[in-house]
Amino acid sequence: MSMKAICRILSIMILLVGGNALPSLAFTNYQQCDVSSDVDFFDLTAYPVEAYIPSVDEDGNTYLQGVELENAATNHYRNQYSKANVVKLTMDRYASLTANSPEAFKNFESKLIIVDPECNELKLFYGNLIGNSVVGLRTYFKMYDAAERLEHEALQEFIKQRVSLKSKFIHEIVKLLKSDLAYDPSLTKATLTAQFLKDMKIGEGSNHKIGGELALLAFAKKGGEIKTKSNDLKAFIISPQSFRGITLYDKTLILLSTGVAHVIPDLDVRLAKYALGQLGVSTTEVFIKQIHDGDDIVCQLDEVKHWYTVEKGSVTRECNFTQLVIKSIQTDGWRSTLDEEFNPISYSQISDIYARHGVIKVVH
Repeated sequence: MSMKAICRILSIMILLVGGNALPSLAFTNYQQCDVSSDVDFFDLTAYPVEAYIPSVDEDGNTYLQGVELENAATNHYRNQYSKANVVKLTMDRYASLTANSPEAFKNFESKLIIVDPECNELKLFYGNLIGNSVVGLRTYFKMYDAAERLEHEALQEFIKQRVSLKSKFIHEIVKLLKSDLAYDPSLTKATLTAQFLKDMKIGEGSNHKIGGELALLAFAKKGGEIKTKSNDLKAFIISPQSFRGITLYDKTLILLSTGVAHVIPDLDVRLAKYALGQLGVSTTEVFIKQIHDGDDIVCQLDEVKHWYTVEKGSVTRECNFTQLVIKSIQTDGWRSTLDEEFNPISYSQISDIYARHGVIKVVH
């Protein structure tokens, strides 16, 4: 058996043992990325090279010291591997193999390209990832989680400094707010600073009802941007002036200046307003005290701020708030519902939305 074959077998054994000792890091399946096979990587690790032996004086001390010695060794191995094939290694494989051995690729890093979960290609320089990764929010969370679990300092620093997020359309931003169960609150909060969480009065528990809001906050704080041609996006959160008499309020209506209204379950208005504001969306909470369905006022507050409904002459001291507001904004009743006297600025801005778009589209 040739020496190269022996080296390949040893490399495979080392990789298998090392990989099994660490948590699974399935960032993605990499099916769309150009990556090398395991055999290509094993061949690189078994590539025949001469070891670097520094020159020494008569006392056995190396002539070069410190950085100069390290640079000389780097240049030596760069020359030794100059004819070796370049290998494109997935980021999860890189993370697993270097978590406990940061210098595992030191001698042949010049022949490695690290491919991140969304096919961005990165170089290695003295063990540090060089380049930029632009990824989606979910991928960012996976990368962050893996780096933290492995306590991989180089990957942690890269994610902090060199990873940026793909921009999202406004409808994708709103979809985040609707996706409470799609994100782990504990992981999302880990990407935010302790001081920020304290300032925002976000507790330590895993409240899945604010999963979407936390994800949007993380997106904003990581520098995420909204993909839009308009620099004047506005959002109006329609809220009751009082909650007395509202039997069920698990959904909130957000009207956008795009002419679309979204129904969002379990919305934390305070967090949503802040996150949208950070993304450049001027967000206003509009409080209403009556609802007009296009024919008449069907729900309103009494003198003690308690909602009551009038239907076919009968009065019920309760209000199906969100459903009635949805009906109102799809008719001319919105004018009475939003009440120009009570909300003059918001009324004017919403009037402009109706003037531009005519009919409001409601998305659940």
